[in-house]
Amino acid sequence: MVILLATIVFFNSCQEDNKTVSLQETIIDEDVIAAYFDDIMEEADEITYINENLKSGTTTNEGMSGTRTVETSFSGDTVIHTITFVDFVNANSPNERVKNGTVVIKVLGRPFLETFRRQIELINYSVNDAQVEGTRIIEKTSEYTFAMTLTNGMLTFEDGTTYSREFNRTKTQVAGTDTPFFIWDDEFQHEGTANGVNIEEQPYSRTVTEPLLKRRNCRWFVQGTVEIVVGTETAVLDYGDGICDDEATITIDGETTTIQLRNRFRNRN
Repeated sequence: MVILLATIVFFNSCQEDNKTVSLQETIIDEDVIAAYFDDIMEEADEITYINENLKSGTTTNEGMSGTRTVETSFSGDTVIHTITFVDFVNANSPNERVKNGTVVIKVLGRPFLETFRRQIELINYSVNDAQVEGTRIIEKTSEYTFAMTLTNGMLTFEDGTTYSREFNRTKTQVAGTDTPFFIWDDEFQHEGTANGVNIEEQPYSRTVTEPLLKRRNCRWFVQGTVEIVVGTETAVLDYGDGICDDEATITIDGETTTIQLRNRFRNRN
C-alpha cells in the first residue's frame, strides 16, 4: 500500500511538472508570436516618419540586408505608403527579422496632430519564413494615447501549423515626445487584451494587469504583467523592473520561475 501511494504521488507530481513545463513553453512561444505582429508596427512607424514630407514617388534602400522599396501616393487627404520587402532586415531594429512581401500603409493626419489614423494591410507578407496576415488599425484618442486593433491576425509556419490572434490595445507614449522624427528614443505603455487559437489548437487569452513598458530600442517589454489563460490553465507573466533583457518570470499555481524569452519561434519540424 505504501509503495502504491508513493507511486501515485510520484505520478501526479510528474504530471504537474509536465503541465508547468508545457505551459511555460506555450507562454514563451506566445510572447514571440506577439512580436511578429508588433514588428510591422515599428517598420510602419519608421516609414511614416522618414517619409513625412515626401511627395509622390519611390525610394529604395538596398544593401547586405536586402531591399525595401517605398512607393508613396495620395488619395485625397490620405497618404499611402506601399512597401515591398525582398529579404530585408531593418538595420535600425534590434529584432533582425527577415521580411518579404508587401505592406500597404494608409495614413490620415499625423501622430502629433489632433487627427491621426493609420491602417496597415499585409499582402503575401512573411517574417522569417512565417506568413503573416491581418489588418491593424491605430487611431489617436488623446494627445499621446492611441487605440490599436488587430483583426483576422494569423501566422502560418513552414510546417503548416497556424496561430491566430486578435487584440484591442491602448498605447500611450511616455518618452520621446520631444523628438517626433527620431523614433528610437520612444517609450510606450501598453494595456488591453488579446485572444486566439495557438498551434496546439487551444484557445488562449492575454489580459494586461499592469501596464507593459516597451522601449523602441529594446526587443522585449521591460516592465509590466500579463495574465495568460491557455485552455483551462492560468499563468502570470512578469517582464521585470525596467531592465532591457530577455528574462521574465512566470507564476503558475503560486510557483514562480525565471525564464528566458526567445528571439524566434522554436523549430516545429
